[in-house]
Amino acid sequence: MSQEKRIELIKQLLEERQELSTKDIMSEFGISQDTARRDIVLLTKRGEVRRTHGGILPLDFGRSVPNYQSRLARFSKPKTQIAMEAINYFKPQHVYFIDSSTILLKTCQNLNIPLTVVTHSLDNCIALAQNSKVTVKILSGTLDHDNRFFYSNLAMEELQDIMFDTAFIAASGIDENGVYLLDQGDAEIVGMAVKRARRVILVAEHQKFVNKSYYRICSLDKISLFITDKMPTKKQRELFDSNTEIKVADSMNKK
Repeated sequence: MSQEKRIELIKQLLEERQELSTKDIMSEFGISQDTARRDIVLLTKRGEVRRTHGGILPLDFGRSVPNYQSRLARFSKPKTQIAMEAINYFKPQHVYFIDSSTILLKTCQNLNIPLTVVTHSLDNCIALAQNSKVTVKILSGTLDHDNRFFYSNLAMEELQDIMFDTAFIAASGIDENGVYLLDQGDAEIVGMAVKRARRVILVAEHQKFVNKSYYRICSLDKISLFITDKMPTKKQRELFDSNTEIKVADSMNKK
């Protein structure tokens, strides 16, 4: 394979994964470390990637949060693994809130037990409509076309009358102050669901510790379980309560 062809494939893979190490490039293309480094140097010189110690990142990494359709288009293997791991935490006949996110949409597509789901996500509702075992309740409101969720003051009132066994939530950013989303209406809905839940499960990739979002859902001490794709660093782990369980999803955990 020519270097130019490989460079284009590396860029495609980076768009999907949002992070590549030198070892990733070596493994994916069956090339030596020196060859992988030359590719990285070329991409860096062209101004097409950000070079890091041991790998590369997209130029806009951590500077913006793509909309729902963009995130869905770049759905990655780690996201699938997180989504499938989340399935292990659903129980028959329980009542759940499921947030609007691409990871949790994949989870909804694979649910196959009798339970009740409350959601403000258009796509979650469509996915669950295919399964007669699941009772689906969608919150009232006006559709946000970009991010495909419903929001209204009535939806907030509806949530106050429900007690969830578990709320499954996602994040566009995580920092020492809590879990964040980019849209205020979305964060308000999810934040109310967290208050009405006995247990809160957060699903997010490790990149979300770079927080560029504005609206907080909740503090990290509200999280019972964090499902992610890479073990947090010691500093990141210390952001959470000591009782918060951390689960790293991988292909060996999928049912």
